[in-house]
Amino acid sequence: MKITSVIITSLLFGAAGALVGTLFAPGKGSKTRSKITKKGQVYKDYLLDNYHDIANSVTHPFESMEDHTIRLSKKAINKAEKLKSEALDKIENETS
Repeated sequence: MKITSVIITSLLFGAAGALVGTLFAPGKGSKTRSKITKKGQVYKDYLLDNYHDIANSVTHPFESMEDHTIRLSKKAINKAEKLKSEALDKIENETS
């Protein structure tokens, strides 16, 4: 069984369980909806407040990897240019 089908099935059963639980809850429907709305607002506010922290925690490893790659490529270019000039000097010395 593929992992994606397991995840999708779990999410569907979780959503169905939440729906059934909400429908058969002992509280009044309007109160339940109000609680759900307030809780959703709290989560939304939390995500908005911490958006930059979350984004930085995701992008920071990629930025440091990019810097490392740039340094390595510059080092490789310098070495290639040095080898090229040495090879050209050697060819000139052999032809002279």
